[in-house]
Amino acid sequence: MTLASWISSIRFILAPLIHWNLSSGDQAGLIWALVLLLLAGLTDVLDGWVARSRNEVTELGKLLDPLADKLTILAMLTGLARSWEFPWWLVFAYVGKEILQVTAGAYLLKSFGQLIPANRWGKNATVGFFCGFGLYLLNHLVGTLMIGAAFSLSVYALYTYYLAYLKLKQSKQRQ
Repeated sequence: MTLASWISSIRFILAPLIHWNLSSGDQAGLIWALVLLLLAGLTDVLDGWVARSRNEVTELGKLLDPLADKLTILAMLTGLARSWEFPWWLVFAYVGKEILQVTAGAYLLKSFGQLIPANRWGKNATVGFFCGFGLYLLNHLVGTLMIGAAFSLSVYALYTYYLAYLKLKQSKQRQ
């Protein structure tokens, strides 16, 4: 496993800690959740930089990084919904979209032996979610709107992955 994959794996540990702190419903938990969220965001930036600078972009890394992001976002969403009045319907919409995306990714991996790498739309959506969580804690309405915008962007990213799948399928049919 590469250094970048190890860095991505840190978010698998941070996600439940973020959820646990948010779910406490108190100010100390909130502050710790923000610190852990900042650390998770830094690992998200660092793992990509390390993978590219060391020429260690791998299929495992392409799988671990987005899964770590999804788990971290889910941990934040559910923690906010449990203790900070975040709308559950948006949590369920996110979960449904991610189940569809992960299932499609598994299909691609099985059918074509490769994954479609994250693109700028998906990466920007992740940044939007992370920023939206911070904003939510300052102002519920503004944060909810930002998270809603990030969710919309993630749905668009899913559409772009579908278009990439169609291109991949066409190229495999020509071979």
